[in-house]
Amino acid sequence: MIVSTFGFAGSPGSPSFVRVELRIERGILFRISGFSSQAAKASSARIRSALMSCGQRWPGKAITVNIAPAEVSRTSTAYDLPVTLAILASQGIIPKSSLSFLASAGELGLDGSIRPWQTTIFESALNISSQLSDEHHISHLISPPLPHNQKLTYPHSTFSHLQELITYFKSTPNTPKIKMSASPKNPAVTQSVYSSRKITFENIKGEHTAKRRATIAAAGAHDLIMLGPPGSGKTVLAKCIHSLLPDLSPEQIDECGAIYAAAGQAFNTHGSRPPWQSPHSSTNLNGLIGAWRTQKSRGIVPGSWSLAHNGVLFLDEFAEFARGTLEACRSPLESHTISLVRASGTTELPASALLIAALNPCPCGRGLGRKNSCACQDAEVKRYLKKISGPIADRIAIHIEVGHENEDFTASFATSNQNITWSSARAKVARVRKWDRKHVGKDRIKHGPQMTNEATNLFNACRANLKLSYRGLNHVRNVALTAALVDNSPTIEIEHIAEAGAGRLFDRPTWLR
Repeated sequence: MIVSTFGFAGSPGSPSFVRVELRIERGILFRISGFSSQAAKASSARIRSALMSCGQRWPGKAITVNIAPAEVSRTSTAYDLPVTLAILASQGIIPKSSLSFLASAGELGLDGSIRPWQTTIFESALNISSQLSDEHHISHLISPPLPHNQKLTYPHSTFSHLQELITYFKSTPNTPKIKMSASPKNPAVTQSVYSSRKITFENIKGEHTAKRRATIAAAGAHDLIMLGPPGSGKTVLAKCIHSLLPDLSPEQIDECGAIYAAAGQAFNTHGSRPPWQSPHSSTNLNGLIGAWRTQKSRGIVPGSWSLAHNGVLFLDEFAEFARGTLEACRSPLESHTISLVRASGTTELPASALLIAALNPCPCGRGLGRKNSCACQDAEVKRYLKKISGPIADRIAIHIEVGHENEDFTASFATSNQNITWSSARAKVARVRKWDRKHVGKDRIKHGPQMTNEATNLFNACRANLKLSYRGLNHVRNVALTAALVDNSPTIEIEHIAEAGAGRLFDRPTWLR
């Protein structure tokens, strides 16, 4: 007798349903097409133990499993569940007709538990197409329990143990289709355990310029790099920017949840707040941008950049990261995606995160690198700062120095609260973000405020004096546009261009004086 059901396979870039066909005949071997004998033996051991834990018997005959089409990946344990369902149907324990409408994926534990296959959850949430289901007439998906705040875009039902699934089938033996519940469009969201809302501008004394540019960076989603001595407030300022970001939409929550599921993590700790990632400077290339799971499997593990999607990626001690790791930042800074290439295929990960980088002005970190408080030689300072290559700095929109304002901190604390209040900053960010959503897919520069004649002249002067690349000029234009939107100005004034041009620290020919 041949029993047929469906599983789920493929790479993140090309998900697909696969047909799982099982035949029981005389003999003792257990074979799965495309699996090595060792992999098939391991799979049979898991399935046999899971069945025995549920009080079911092993057929005791030869079992041949065919997975079609032939070109799909065969190295995953995600086929444990569909093969087990086919075995149960061949023994008459569950109705064979039900499997014609179902697709399932999951790894079985020896105790019968159904465990998530991480790539399946990721692919299902992002890539399942209705065309695939229409082709095979698949209407429902059986999956392991999803992390809280996760959902599949498919109608589905979750089971944590094989016995629960058997009991359900036995309770509805005449039901050709299993009754499933579709995921809600607006899932409930829990409050974040970590919330940077508690970090506001009131936690920073002085630094009016830094607060202003932090507001612009949050409003326009402009990447930012900060140069300043330890204790100057770089980390606090980064958390302020994270606090200024608006809550995620339900669609963004689904995207983030799928990425976290692929990494084997739950997104519920963030709630509706944008994610925050702050990897240590010892993080390697794979940890930052992601990697393939193993040499043989086709699954991927998202890195910190993808985990920060729709949120903030804070790289403290930026110059302490390995040079190769820093250079790998070029692609996500430019395209907001990460391409992982292997001989077996290529996949893309979303990486639309706001990068905030911070570094000390010198190796010793005690001063500005140009004062008596610093023990570093000029050559050491230049060598340290040149770890930030020109192409990387060119891709970051805003460069600022912090901790250098000569102010009476006691007096400036009150002044700061008057000039840049937290409520006004959040309102400005929300207004600019709303404007960007309204003009999404359009030329931002064309539809935004235009430069005055004086601003145009200064813009041309910036190009000549700062020797900016075309990318740098575009950053100046976009940052000035955001500054005008923050001020609710109908035009881009000369002050906005001056502010954006001053924020190109690493482009100044003499900044390493």
